Amino acid sequence: MAKPIQLLAKSSKLLHSLAEKGALPISELAEELDMPRPSVYRLIDALKLVGLVSTAEDGRSQLGVEVLHLARAVLDALPEARAAQGELQRLNQVTGQTVYLCAPRGSRVACLDWVRGTRVSLLALSPGGTLPVNAGATSRVILAYSPGLLARLSGAPLEVWTPKTLTSLEELERDGREIRERGYSVSNEDVTLGVSALGVPVFGRAGELSCAISLAGLTGEILGNESEYATELLTSASRIQEALKAP
Repeated sequence: MAKPIQLLAKSSKLLHSLAEKGALPISELAEELDMPRPSVYRLIDALKLVGLVSTAEDGRSQLGVEVLHLARAVLDALPEARAAQGELQRLNQVTGQTVYLCAPRGSRVACLDWVRGTRVSLLALSPGGTLPVNAGATSRVILAYSPGLLARLSGAPLEVWTPKTLTSLEELERDGREIRERGYSVSNEDVTLGVSALGVPVFGRAGELSCAISLAGLTGEILGNESEYATELLTSASRIQEALKAP
C-alpha cells in the first residue's frame, strides 16, 4: 500500500504546484517533487489520461479542464457556496473589490469561493488555499466567533505574514472583542502590505458560525469606504443566512 499512497501524495503535490504557480516545465516539477524526470513524465502522462493535467503551447504542464468540473462539483455540494454565490457576485458588482467566501477547516481558514476584483492582482488567498486564523479578515472574524478556538492556539507559534500580523493571544483576544462589538473585522495589511479587507460572519440554522465573507482590495479604497462596504457585507451575510435556513 505504501507505493500507491506515495503516488497519490506526489500527484497531489504536483497539482497543487500547478495551481499555485501556473504552467511549469518538467525540470521545475522534478525539483519540487524530488523525483527523476522520467518518473515525472510518467506521472504527468497518467494525470493527462484523466484530464487533470494538460500541456500548454510552450510544452509546459498545466492544470487540465477536468479540474474545473471537480471544483464546480465541490462547490455545488457545499451549502455555504450555494447560498452565497449570488451575493458574492452582487458585492463584486457594487464595490468592484475581490469578494471571498471562507470557512473554518481545523486550525485554519479555507477559501471556498471568490469573485475577483478589477483593482488588485497580488492577493495571497485563492479558492482552495488557506490562511491561519490570526491573519486576514475572514480568519479573524471566524476566530472571534468560534468559542474555544483561541484557547487551542495557546503554546503554538503564530504565523507572521507582515509586520502588522497579530501574533499574540492577548492581541487576538482584544481583536475578537472589538470585532464582536463592531460586527465585522478589519484586516489592515496583516496578510499583504498595501492590501486590506473587511470580514463579517455568517451563521447557520442553529446560530452556529458557518462561514465568513469579506471584501479585499487596496488599503486606501477598503478603509476609505469602510462604513459603506461593511453595510453591504452585513446585508449580504443576512441574506446568505436566510438562504442557509431555507429547506
